[in-house]
Amino acid sequence: MIIKFGTSGWRGVISREFTWDRAMAVVDAIAFRLNESGYNSIAIGGDCRFLSPELADATAERMAEYGFKAYVSERSVPTPVLSHACRKMGLGGVINFTASHNPPLYNGIKFSPFHGGPADSNDTARIEELIVSSSVLKESSGGSVVKMDFITPYLKDINEFIRADVFRRTDSLRVVYDAFSGAGSGVLDRKLIELGGSVRVLNAKRDPLFAGRQHPEPNEQCLVDLSESVLRSGASLGVATDGDADRFGIVDENGVYVPPHDFMALLVDYLAETGHTGRVVRSITTGSLLDRVAASHGLQVLVTPVGFKYLGAEILKGGVLIAGEESGGLSLGTHIPEKDGVLAGLLAAEMVCHYGEGLGYLLKKLWGTHGRLYNTRLDLPLNPAMQEYIVENLFKSDLKEAAGLPVQQVKRIDGVQLILDESTWVLVRLSGTEPLARIYVQSQSPEENHRISRALAEEFGKS
Repeated sequence: MIIKFGTSGWRGVISREFTWDRAMAVVDAIAFRLNESGYNSIAIGGDCRFLSPELADATAERMAEYGFKAYVSERSVPTPVLSHACRKMGLGGVINFTASHNPPLYNGIKFSPFHGGPADSNDTARIEELIVSSSVLKESSGGSVVKMDFITPYLKDINEFIRADVFRRTDSLRVVYDAFSGAGSGVLDRKLIELGGSVRVLNAKRDPLFAGRQHPEPNEQCLVDLSESVLRSGASLGVATDGDADRFGIVDENGVYVPPHDFMALLVDYLAETGHTGRVVRSITTGSLLDRVAASHGLQVLVTPVGFKYLGAEILKGGVLIAGEESGGLSLGTHIPEKDGVLAGLLAAEMVCHYGEGLGYLLKKLWGTHGRLYNTRLDLPLNPAMQEYIVENLFKSDLKEAAGLPVQQVKRIDGVQLILDESTWVLVRLSGTEPLARIYVQSQSPEENHRISRALAEEFGKS
């Protein structure tokens, strides 16, 4: 049985790759791994997808038979809430049934060890070995299953990372929240209401088909309804979370989508202005505006490969102010080493309350100081000849020119990044799960981004 973990767990199409028996084989391997690491307790939960609640309950019973103290969520639960519970309760890890932002036909398992962040390659490689060898623990006494409300303690402790007094100084906060039919419903909106905000919730009920969304990802394409609702209602802000509420999406007071690149730069500026300090950690695909803002406050920036396991590892080292990535994941260094879409939404609302202005207005001020940068991504389908051409002519060679521009520097942190000038770069990565080349571009205009990405696509297509 071949099961491979990606940057955030194992996922597959339900009934084709992701079956009940295969899921239980992964659970058995995780139990074995935890046992050999000296742990006998686990937090268990899942999102709103097909079979997630049933699998979570069955896993709790199975882990108890192996002698574990299994704490299972009484309802669908966000990924960051499980991470918080693991750390707060001093548990050995987390088993979470979710496929995050993948299409509705998918489900999956995220495993986090004792620190609550994504498992590193040592853990996942060992789990993969145990699956292949069909290693199973013997049944043991002393196990138990406890149904838990993980959400209430999480919402209480989240006060450590927001400024509740800022919210309560205004009575004009109006937020539209798109829960994407996912686990964030009844969590982010509950906290905003507790803080005195007025909240309208879209897609609040569980729907494994995500209200017809092909990809339940809170990106610009999937936030059209949220934008329209903000405009119709005159709301201060629109926020969204994906299926397991670890990713965020933001819409400003004008119904305009706020890219994570811009939001995180604005957030760093706000945190620094309000007295916070520490390293700023970002993935290599995240825009350089964040670097400009951090530098203006004397903050160090560290760039990592793609995947929150790398950012979470930096959080665990300490001294981090914020860690974030372009795909809509962030956390604070004093919070959990896992992305948290609920916290991101709360921080967006906090900024609006603090400044008494919408994010659109605040971004214009930020761009006026630091300049505006545009970041785009093109997913290019590959055939074998194209992939071989990219590997030989880009990954194994140092290009001197790209899209008619001279290459000033080449970075190989993850994929190949070509620095073209102080504001312009292009990054090419090969997908580990699909025959795709992902072309990320940054420049000072959307038109230039389009030109560069299409020029590279045409070049790769000549093979």
